[in-house]
Amino acid sequence: MLIHLALLVLLAGISSQQDDHPVWEIHMDCKIPNEQTGGTCSTPKDCPAFQEINRGPELASVGRISFIRALECPMSNETLICCPRTGSYRNPKLSTDLPRRERNESSLDLGNRFGEGTSECGFQAFNPKIQGSITEIDEFPWAALLFYRNNFHGCGGVLISRTYVLTAAHCLSGKNYDRFGPLAFVRLREHNTLSDPDCMVVSSGGSLEMDCTEEKIDASPRSIKVHPNYLPNSQQQHHDIGLVEIDRSVPYSDFLRPICLPEQGMRTGLASGRVLSVCGWGRTDFFNDEVGTRSPVKMKARLPFVDQNRCGEAYKSQLVSLGPGQICAGGKKDRDSCAGDSGSPLMFYDALHGVWVLTGIVSRGASTCGMADRPGIYTNVKEYLPWIKQNAVLQ
Repeated sequence: MLIHLALLVLLAGISSQQDDHPVWEIHMDCKIPNEQTGGTCSTPKDCPAFQEINRGPELASVGRISFIRALECPMSNETLICCPRTGSYRNPKLSTDLPRRERNESSLDLGNRFGEGTSECGFQAFNPKIQGSITEIDEFPWAALLFYRNNFHGCGGVLISRTYVLTAAHCLSGKNYDRFGPLAFVRLREHNTLSDPDCMVVSSGGSLEMDCTEEKIDASPRSIKVHPNYLPNSQQQHHDIGLVEIDRSVPYSDFLRPICLPEQGMRTGLASGRVLSVCGWGRTDFFNDEVGTRSPVKMKARLPFVDQNRCGEAYKSQLVSLGPGQICAGGKKDRDSCAGDSGSPLMFYDALHGVWVLTGIVSRGASTCGMADRPGIYTNVKEYLPWIKQNAVLQ
C-alpha cells in the first residue's frame, strides 16, 4: 500500500522485448570509462567492484552517478553493468569540468486533436536510443513524488495538467496514510533526490557536456480527491485512484510536462504482445543496500501486458478478484512493482502520434515481488477518464 509498492528494476532492460537475455551477453566484453582495460558485462549484484561505488551519499556526486550510468551495458535485455575482470574501478567518476548543454524552450503543439488539455502532453525532449535502468535527466518529465510527514516520500504520482497530479487512492487514504500522512507536498522536476539542481554528463555529437535540470518544484496540496467507490480496507483495492490539486500552476519545459491521458484515438498498449513502461524512485537492487529501500535516482523498466484472465488465475491463492478498472503487467522474474512507489505511472508510447499515454497507475502486487508468473496490478486509467475530467482542470 502506501509503502508497499515500487519499481524493482535490477533486471528490467528498457528496450528489448525478449523475455530472456542470451547467455553470452553476461560475459560480453565492454568498456569502462577512464580505463584502458575493458571489463565484462555482469549483473550489479555479482560485481563486488560495482557494489563499492554505489553507496548512499556518493550518489549525490554528478561525476559518480554519471560514471555508474555509463557502466550500463546497452545491448542487454537485463540490466547489466561493465564489471572489471579483477580488482576495483580505478577512477569511478566522470569529469564534470565540461561545457553546459544549451537548451531552447521546447513545446510541441499537437493541436488539441485529442481534446482539451492535450496540446503539450506526452512529449519528451529525450529521444530513447540506449537501454538501461537509470533514466535520462529529461526522461518522463511528468513523474512526481509524494512527500508526507517527516519528509518521507512514500508514493509516486504523474502530472496530468498544470495543477493536477494523479496517483493511487491508497496514497491518499487508509491506515497507512493515517500512519504516515498527511500529504505535505508534491515534488516535480526531480531526477536525483540527493542533489538540486540535478546534472548528468551526457554525450552530444561525440563530445561530452553537462546537462542540468531546473530546480525542483515542491508544491503543497490545495485539495485531495479519492475515488468515491474506493474502499481503503478492502483487500481487492478496486477504484484505486486519486487526484491531488497543487497550489500553483507549473511552467512546462523539457524537464516538466504532463503525460497524455488515454483519450479516444490514443493507443494504450492493452493488448497481447505489447510492452509498457514504468518509472519511479521505488526500491531497486541496482544500488547498494546502504542506499535504503528506495532509489535516489529516477529509474525505469519495461513490463509486458498480461491478460486479465491469466492475471486473475495468478492471484486466486490470495483471494484477489480483479475488477474492470484493473489491468496487469509484468510477471517476469525480477521485473515487477514492489516496495515504495505506488501511484507511479504505467505508460505506453503511441508511436503513431509520437506521445506517451498514461495507461495505468501502480496499485498492488504479490506479497513477494519479482516473482515469475505473478504480474503487478494497476488501475486502468481509461476506465476512470470520466471521473478524472469531472474532478480536474485539464489545462
